[in-house]
Amino acid sequence: MPMLKKIFSALTVFSLALGILSVSLYRVTSHVRPSFAVSSIKFSVSPAPEATSSTQAIPSPTPTVNYYLPYPGILPDHSFYKIKMIRDQIWLALTNDPVQKAQLLLLFADKRIGAGDVLIRGNKVDLGISTFIKGEKYLEKAISEVAKAKEKGLNVGDVSVKLKTAPLKYEEVLINLKQSVSPDNQSALEDLLKFTKNLREKASTL
Repeated sequence: MPMLKKIFSALTVFSLALGILSVSLYRVTSHVRPSFAVSSIKFSVSPAPEATSSTQAIPSPTPTVNYYLPYPGILPDHSFYKIKMIRDQIWLALTNDPVQKAQLLLLFADKRIGAGDVLIRGNKVDLGISTFIKGEKYLEKAISEVAKAKEKGLNVGDVSVKLKTAPLKYEEVLINLKQSVSPDNQSALEDLLKFTKNLREKASTL
């Protein structure tokens, strides 16, 4: 009986995740072409900043980067968040094209940066920082997918520009947050800024 209960619970969670995925796919395909383009993001093309020495201070990004982060939806402190994570992994597994996968990874990154911002401003700093780290990791994977796509000779122009602009927005969010947290947490945000700067430099080569 305990085993049957575990199997039933697992199937229930999987069914919920699959249902959420179906709704998400429907919403995406209803409003954008099948490339999974991030329709909620608007951006302007700005020249990629030049790489600087690691010993220099991290330059501040444009005061207001014209790149809008999508609504993060359910936050990591919500009881249904694990179902959302399962949905995301299923969505990624069903996306084989490297350009489409990069766009999807960037969407996940943007949502986690937005969620991290909300959590930190809501005084859930530790959870917000860990959410930021996950967002940065998704961005790193997106950059890797675009590099693979370029090797295959695929057109990466649109997503490449987004990947060069997104880190600037992430830096802007982090810099603004540094003013509202304790000195101890400022150190963690500074580390995230350094990581974001490294990703920005990687994206500038795409």
